[in-house]
Amino acid sequence: MLQAKTNSMDKYLPIKALSESGYNFALKALKGELNDGTYDLEEGAFAFITSYETKPFSEGLFEAHKKFIDVQIILSGEEVIATMPLKEMYKGECVKEYVHDIELYRIEDSGKRHYLKPADYLILYPKDAHMPGVSESPTKMRKAVIKIPV
Repeated sequence: MLQAKTNSMDKYLPIKALSESGYNFALKALKGELNDGTYDLEEGAFAFITSYETKPFSEGLFEAHKKFIDVQIILSGEEVIATMPLKEMYKGECVKEYVHDIELYRIEDSGKRHYLKPADYLILYPKDAHMPGVSESPTKMRKAVIKIPV
């Protein structure tokens, strides 16, 4: 897992190391050049931009992926993404079995909390279960998610 919070454009280079097309998508999204929706990228990667309101931690679920690395980039608003090692999810309740590269879990432990603001991002590997879209109070968000095949 990598969390980037510096203000230099160099902070996006770890995305480029994973996917050139993902990096180019991220730069366009950060400049506000893309609308909400799904985008096909090169080498089996894809991305989407979505707008929503965060929910309380009590309503959040941890998600896990096997086939893709997630790069979650905050475009506007503020969000908390909680993370925990995937192996810890088995202590909780699986509320959605693995389908379409996502499995959902409910677990009492809230994990490590990453507080993200606009232009911050988090790279999440298959070993990183994560609970996105939560905050202490409802916040309007806009986020880009890049899915890079493992």
